[in-house]
Amino acid sequence: MNQALTETTIDPMAFRNALGNFATGVTIVTARDDAGEGSNQYVGTTASSFNSVSLEPPLVLWSIDKRARSLEAYEKAEFFAVNVLAADQVSLSNHFARPQEDKFSGIDYELGLGDAPLLKGCAAQFECETKYQYEGGDHIIIVGEVKRFHTTGRSGLMFHRGKYVVSSFHPCNEQLPDDLGTDAGFVDDYLHYLVGRSFDQLMTKLTSVLHSQGLDENEYRVMASLGGKDGCSLKELMHNSILSEEVVNDKLRGLCAAGLLSREHHGDTTRIKLTDTGRQKLEPLLKVAKTNEAEALGVFTADEAMMFKRYLRRIIAWTE
Repeated sequence: MNQALTETTIDPMAFRNALGNFATGVTIVTARDDAGEGSNQYVGTTASSFNSVSLEPPLVLWSIDKRARSLEAYEKAEFFAVNVLAADQVSLSNHFARPQEDKFSGIDYELGLGDAPLLKGCAAQFECETKYQYEGGDHIIIVGEVKRFHTTGRSGLMFHRGKYVVSSFHPCNEQLPDDLGTDAGFVDDYLHYLVGRSFDQLMTKLTSVLHSQGLDENEYRVMASLGGKDGCSLKELMHNSILSEEVVNDKLRGLCAAGLLSREHHGDTTRIKLTDTGRQKLEPLLKVAKTNEAEALGVFTADEAMMFKRYLRRIIAWTE
């Protein structure tokens, strides 16, 4: 049954944490402080409350805590600037989030409309004339009309669940490569197909080497699943080789007969291990496999290759 909510049912910290699930950009709002002197005649506040209001006229808003020391300066300022931070400006965000006497000492900036400071290196900047101010609980909501704006195309800094994050485009935005042509179908952009096709192409490069060693693909998969391990159970071997129990048992018989694998019985359990001969036969094959992998991942940077493997492990963990 739904219950009516009252103010006393809302835990402020729990509410704040829940709001943290909404990812926001990170900005530093700046303005001139006529009450200050020297570099103290400017105020700057890190804020994630920035948002658009209207396109015609171009209006934006942000809000400031009523307890903020700089509140009066913003309330009196005719102009303010919203500096949208770039992904590499975490230290700048932290700097302006801390209370201090002179926030602009040592900071690189130039003055915009109404002498509102414009910080260097930002993703975007909006120079605004203050139009409206509203009571908003423990905050004051300030609405400004954008008079000038500037963008750099740099990736923006974001805040999500109490931590800094960076933005990236969702895979749903990906377009089919131009070389797929107009006949591209469902499978050409389907994960299952792409992973399977990638696996087949990697194995194709290894097949000739396997045949020269008198092994087929499934025998290699069984042996490779034991590489670097001190044996494993039949269930683990099926899991790692991605083969059925019937196929694994069939390959085990041949590999054990060839002296490449051994079965060790310990009570009710059986451990399957590589023999010394098996290790010697497998080692050069694994080197070829890693060389093939390096060639395939050569289309990525080192960081991209690491992330690609990490994403695949996440998919595997999700399906198990």
